[in-house]
Amino acid sequence: MKDLTKWQLISFISRGAAMFFGLVQSFFIVRLLSVTEWGVVQIAVSLGAALGIYQHLGLASASTREVSAAEDNKEIFKIFVTSAFIRYVITIPIAIGLFWFSRYLSTVTYNNPQLEIPLKLYAIVLLFQGFQSILNSVISGTRRFKLLFIYQAVISIVSVLLYIPAVWFYRVNGYFFALLAFNIISTFSLTIMAFRPLKGFFEMPSKSDFKRLFKELFSISLGIYLVKIIYTNWEKIGPNLLGLTVTPEIVGYFGFALLYAKKLMNVSDAVTDVNLPVFSDKFVHDRGGFHELFTRNFNRLYALIVFIGASAVFWVYEIVTIVVGSEKYNNSLPLMLPMVFAFIFYSFVNIVKSSVIIPAKLVKEMILSFVILIGGTLLFYFMTQGWLGNLQAMAYGMVAGGFLSFLSLALISQFKLGFKFINHDHWLILLEGLAISACWVMGNLYIKIPLYLVLTLLFIWGTLISGFVRKEEYALVFQKTREILSRKEIKKA
Repeated sequence: MKDLTKWQLISFISRGAAMFFGLVQSFFIVRLLSVTEWGVVQIAVSLGAALGIYQHLGLASASTREVSAAEDNKEIFKIFVTSAFIRYVITIPIAIGLFWFSRYLSTVTYNNPQLEIPLKLYAIVLLFQGFQSILNSVISGTRRFKLLFIYQAVISIVSVLLYIPAVWFYRVNGYFFALLAFNIISTFSLTIMAFRPLKGFFEMPSKSDFKRLFKELFSISLGIYLVKIIYTNWEKIGPNLLGLTVTPEIVGYFGFALLYAKKLMNVSDAVTDVNLPVFSDKFVHDRGGFHELFTRNFNRLYALIVFIGASAVFWVYEIVTIVVGSEKYNNSLPLMLPMVFAFIFYSFVNIVKSSVIIPAKLVKEMILSFVILIGGTLLFYFMTQGWLGNLQAMAYGMVAGGFLSFLSLALISQFKLGFKFINHDHWLILLEGLAISACWVMGNLYIKIPLYLVLTLLFIWGTLISGFVRKEEYALVFQKTREILSRKEIKKA
């Protein structure tokens, strides 16, 4: 538990640094671009990602699982070669197809010629993205977490240095020039990081190796592939579906709320970087210890994610006013609460998937939960758009899909594995988070600041009563914070 917590904490710090620079980059871009231009970017990115996800094949998670169980470095390289070969059989035709049909998609399907160049650039990006997740799996599967986390922080700075000048000079097209440059740099950096320790162990897989690894990778990867497709289409469903019926400006409002809410995924992504290899090994070798370790870890993460998400909604008006510098995205503010909670629920789905479902190889059940994710969203949207309006129906539809998907995974774990990790305490903590979020509409800071402090103390009290977080753990956090602050005071003196 100690090692898991240590690496998760380091991962949070790394992701936190990456998220900070990502926020700087994103909000600088939305300041530069008009709402309509931001809408065009969102449509192009969403369309490219929705097509690009078909290259995924579930190989990243499957490769991580196989690399973490590999007996020697030669086997690791063979796993990489096999995964990369399989992926590019799919990636190359997709990239060619997107490049070739970019004019048709922009002028006929979306009736927006401005999309053509971004889609062509995105097609080239796909050729570089294909390698990245597999290279990542080599690094995390060999548990070189420190190197991976340093890379995540550094590459986020590189991203800022690329995007801001490119968008400044070339507007929408500049965004995609920066995207291409970023992916080229990322791919080459990860290649060096992944293969430097394997130098001298480069051995191509034989025909029998390829068949064996192909079978092992696809024993679970096809299921992960399907859920990755579903998730990406769920995440991009707003811009893709709304873009067919409303103006780019309206898509821009939704896209801004999506951008804000999706930053919450940095928390669960930081966890899954560590959890997948650790819990895969624990599930196989120590089932009893697996249950205890996951429950304790999940409860703390649950409380943390709810609190971060609720705080992000509580201060949304102030944050958006500061970073955007105008009121041009105020129409996005009512969408923030449902969008943030949609990603809160998906964060839980992401953690349970990587920590329980994949290690247990519950492939069919995993696919079912993701069908519920997108099916629940679409059903809610089409049933309510007439009286809620397109934007609200889509935002609350994503909440409905996320909630139902998480609930299905909790029930699957309980009935398939005899493993119950959700109880009434989790719903009470969630209600506290909703209560904090609902107060975002209060505009007076003299009321809002003390109210936030009171609600935070009540939330902390709730986590102590439920046992999600121990008193000693809070004491340790306060102690470390005080030490850091005292060091700063000494330096100033």
